[in-house]
Amino acid sequence: MNNNPLAAAIRNAFIHNVLNKPLEQEKEDFSKNSIENIIRNKRICLFEKAINRFLINSGQKPVSGTSQFADEKNLLTFSLQLSGYIRDAQKALDKLTSAQACDPDLIKLYQAAAKYSADCSGRIKGSKYVFKEHCDYLFWKINNTDKLSNAEFISENIYINPQRKNLIISMPFHINGTQEELQNWSTKFLNDTLDNKQVFGSQVDVYMAHFPIEQPRGEKFALSLTTIRNPENHFEDVDMKFVKQHLLHFIGQDIRLDKHNHVIEGQAFDSETFKKNCNITFLDYCAGGAHVHRWINAFSHVASQLYDAKTTQEALANMFVISHAFLPIQKESKYSGAHFMSSFANDKMRKEPFIKMFNPELYEQTKYRPDTSAPARITIMPDNRNYVIALNLPEDFAVYDEHHNKQSLPDLENGHHMAVITKKNANSLSNYPYQQFITVLENASLGQRGLNVFNHRDNISAQRRNERLAIFSLRATQQPRTGS
Repeated sequence: MNNNPLAAAIRNAFIHNVLNKPLEQEKEDFSKNSIENIIRNKRICLFEKAINRFLINSGQKPVSGTSQFADEKNLLTFSLQLSGYIRDAQKALDKLTSAQACDPDLIKLYQAAAKYSADCSGRIKGSKYVFKEHCDYLFWKINNTDKLSNAEFISENIYINPQRKNLIISMPFHINGTQEELQNWSTKFLNDTLDNKQVFGSQVDVYMAHFPIEQPRGEKFALSLTTIRNPENHFEDVDMKFVKQHLLHFIGQDIRLDKHNHVIEGQAFDSETFKKNCNITFLDYCAGGAHVHRWINAFSHVASQLYDAKTTQEALANMFVISHAFLPIQKESKYSGAHFMSSFANDKMRKEPFIKMFNPELYEQTKYRPDTSAPARITIMPDNRNYVIALNLPEDFAVYDEHHNKQSLPDLENGHHMAVITKKNANSLSNYPYQQFITVLENASLGQRGLNVFNHRDNISAQRRNERLAIFSLRATQQPRTGS
């Protein structure tokens, strides 16, 4: 797409991180016509072609050919860090439109980066990276009898019971499925938000999904942008597989699908049972929001073959999606939800990078405003079922570590880090973002819907109740015009 401001940032990153980097590989006869060298040149040329297609179509000059002498360690790093280069290009993000964010050539560039990453696996001396395209989700039931850092993650014989309250967490992790990594990474972002045993584990069963470490990073971003570009019905084969494995029995009994995902056998529930079954709560972070959106599209694709449009619409609206750092991508979403984001009141050249990267115009419409007297700004989406809660990111944001010492939060990324809402601000007495998020998470997980998810719990302070009421008295009355 012509004039895409991201192109200049990507071109500069390529020149700096690939062309201008010294050749670190051991001396090698690159002119040697070996099979391995032919394969090497082919994979590099394919990736370069995608880079230059994006640059040229965006009005930039192409980069010079490097396939014969490129250091593949540097080129592989470039393929893995595309989103990082965009994240750091605040001047480019400042000019970005939604059409440019979902530029088909940018999606193809991410796809080419994913393919290049996978094609490099086992072929670059000294590189331990192993990537594989089109991986399945890893899915776990979380048994948290103590605290999340000691929780047990179970992957065998998982059955989600429609008669229970269920919370399904979707994270953008690329990690190994070991107990240690699952405990460490989930605690890093969720902290103690699942540790209320009166809710989680007793009344609410908790599950978590993510992609394995082998998924190329470019694929995650390509999937997210494709979802945002085609929000109404898009889902991937891996999303339908997830629904078949874990949610099909929420839709009906003994359902069987053919290879085109057409229902060939099965029995629908009565409409009230189906609507009750859809009282599922999802919690997602960043690109995990795109995963949830596609799961619900896949779920809807099956459900619409067994139920009339009105019943399906009402049932899906009973699903509740809690997001952090991923805004609604439609004006009228199939589901309901509360979508948290954080930004500096003055975000000039320090915008929340990934929300701005994914949904730039809605970010500008809904972000926290310096003239907002409450600790958050509420925007109601046109469907009147989804709320954007834009939190003020304090300049002095800090958290307590496990020894109760105050410390800055590493990798804050201008409010993108989920710990902004899952850890208490060491410099705040009210800890409004943390308290509001906990309230919504617990209420929604227990089955509350609509504005009831914001209702105070019995154990909160009068100060927190007053803050919540203040926010809703100041909430936005003008609905955003963009979203899909």
